[in-house]
Amino acid sequence: MTASIPLVEARLGRPVRRRRSPRTWTPVTIAAVVIVVAMIVIGLLAQWIAPYDPLKTAASNTLAGPSAEHWLGTDQVGRDVLSRVMHGAAASFRGTGVAVLTLLVIGVPWGLAAGYMGGIVDEVSMRIADAFLSIPGLVLAVAITGVVGSGLTMSMIAVGVIFSPSIAMLLRSNIIPIRRSDYLLVARSLGVSNIRAAFRHVLPNAFGPVLVQACGLASLALIVQAALGFLGLGVNPPNPSWGGDLADVYLNFTQAPFATVIPGLVIVLAAFSLSRIGDAVRALLDVG
Repeated sequence: MTASIPLVEARLGRPVRRRRSPRTWTPVTIAAVVIVVAMIVIGLLAQWIAPYDPLKTAASNTLAGPSAEHWLGTDQVGRDVLSRVMHGAAASFRGTGVAVLTLLVIGVPWGLAAGYMGGIVDEVSMRIADAFLSIPGLVLAVAITGVVGSGLTMSMIAVGVIFSPSIAMLLRSNIIPIRRSDYLLVARSLGVSNIRAAFRHVLPNAFGPVLVQACGLASLALIVQAALGFLGLGVNPPNPSWGGDLADVYLNFTQAPFATVIPGLVIVLAAFSLSRIGDAVRALLDVG
């Protein structure tokens, strides 16, 4: 675990700058960044650049194949597949952002308190984390969403709550060795308060692995969001969402394969791209 902790200047408690690995930005990583940025931009601009209203139905043109009017065909009620995929990008990445923000807001203070304070606080905190992690994530997400209500924001807050124990446990494990470090002892001997020491000297030196983990969980959060949407617990229909659209048309795969394949393909592509970005962050921060 000590290998994952940055070298520090004993007097200031600041990380020493590492030399960047030449393999950090591979062609695959660059392509992943381009894909994620493009999807986010398309989602933000979808209301202006999408060819059709994603909610507009056409009973006379259902399950149509690709054509000059509808490049990716239409779904079971005649809605344009391309337009819905473009609008669904905004919901997918907004939901992922909500989940990541939630897991950091809950997990970072949780892990910081457990690792820095130790004792009974550490013991109780980790037992709570173990209890959360003992329950399958998707099952717990469905249960929480059923209690607090469906919808994009509430469902992704539930996902963030579920992921937060893993962030807390990771941060706690990185803080324990730092808590005994020489530079922190020097800071305390100079009269630095516990709160200031925790946020100024401990957290910055233990946060690198947490950032990497958050990037990896972003990929998983996007997949869980699609799964919740498929179950009808994400974006409220008929609003476009990748998981919800996949659920609407998968029974008609033989009649309209594009309407089924395209939402599934963009989910896989987005999740893979976020995962690759997480790998790049790991290499950039030199986290094992």
